[in-house]
Amino acid sequence: MAADPLTVARPFQRDLLIVIGLAASPLVALGCSRFAYALLLPAMRSDLGWSFTTAGLMNTVNAVGYLVGALGTAWAAAKLGQRPAFVGSLVITVLALAATAASSSLEVLLAVRTILGIAGAGAFVLGGAITSTISRWHTPHRAAVLIGTYFAGGGVGIVASGLLVPAVFERLGPAGWPTGWLVLAVLAAVGTVAATIAAYAAPTTPAAAPGSRSFWVSGLGRLASGYLLFGAGYIGYMTFIIALLTQVGLSPKEIAAFWVALGVAGAVSGQVWARLLRGARGGSAAAVLFVLLAVATGIPALTSATPALYASGVLFGLCFLSLVGAVTAAGRDAVDPADTTAALGMLTTVFALGQVIGPWFTGLLADRTGGQQWGLGVSAVVLLIGAVLCRLQPPRRIGHDAGAR
Repeated sequence: MAADPLTVARPFQRDLLIVIGLAASPLVALGCSRFAYALLLPAMRSDLGWSFTTAGLMNTVNAVGYLVGALGTAWAAAKLGQRPAFVGSLVITVLALAATAASSSLEVLLAVRTILGIAGAGAFVLGGAITSTISRWHTPHRAAVLIGTYFAGGGVGIVASGLLVPAVFERLGPAGWPTGWLVLAVLAAVGTVAATIAAYAAPTTPAAAPGSRSFWVSGLGRLASGYLLFGAGYIGYMTFIIALLTQVGLSPKEIAAFWVALGVAGAVSGQVWARLLRGARGGSAAAVLFVLLAVATGIPALTSATPALYASGVLFGLCFLSLVGAVTAAGRDAVDPADTTAALGMLTTVFALGQVIGPWFTGLLADRTGGQQWGLGVSAVVLLIGAVLCRLQPPRRIGHDAGAR
């Protein structure tokens, strides 16, 4: 009888190198496609005459696309194969980033942001599924390092965009926003090459046949509910924090420094919280990170003091990517290996549902109140509720990890 592949040891250093390559997926799907929009938003609002509600709508349709992509990821992986679906999602993301620079039409930009959401969900979920498969061969400590490394890619993407996009505006002014999107497309293309090489060097879990598994994977109800509120709570911050910093008078260089600091914090957060993630039971680690994220989100709602705003950005960066990792790890450990992609797809779907509401609602509050403070305050409360739900998630099932042996 053939040995179960999940009980066979694999070289950790080789797998770490593979995951470093896979980390280019969140760099592309999150750092370039989703979060960099906050850097470009003030210039696009100025050049195109948008309201905050319209600006929020851009990320709402992106979240709708993300929802569609998350719903279709498991099906696409089963139909096309995990690796081709993963690489295809990244390539579409690169093309859509370039297309964003081609038009100032609101209708066209809304359509492209929707496509970016669909493709970004596929890239993010499938990259996470491949990483989760690799992590099953290793001890809990090493598995936490691998998952943390994958999500750190989003922080690296934030740092890179924070260095590149402000440089474009310094040279070209607000009208240079199309060039900013082109620069992001080039960065994403480089990341796509790295992620593709890593994906084809990695082991994958055979996918179920299309339609053979239901959308809802049992045992994840509380975790999924909390993750929905995370989507609604955090995205308001990532959409409008740069606009708030501009509103309170920070200079372009100070704003760039804030964004880079947030990204650096995100990139190292996996190491900061490694012990917390390693010792997590059920949704306990996620609950702790939820509370800290609520504090970070609430600070700009209470004060515009520059040191406090920088503290908010660093704390937010330290928490939000690791919270995604904590939820991913809890979801992975609660299901059978064959259900990993479906479970991550389900969690990403409810996450996307929250993101559909978050940017629009925060933008609406900004237009009604003349600033972003009220929206961020509501987001902080939503995140606290999410903390309670995740804390109620039952402890993970032991026996799936190689580390249990």
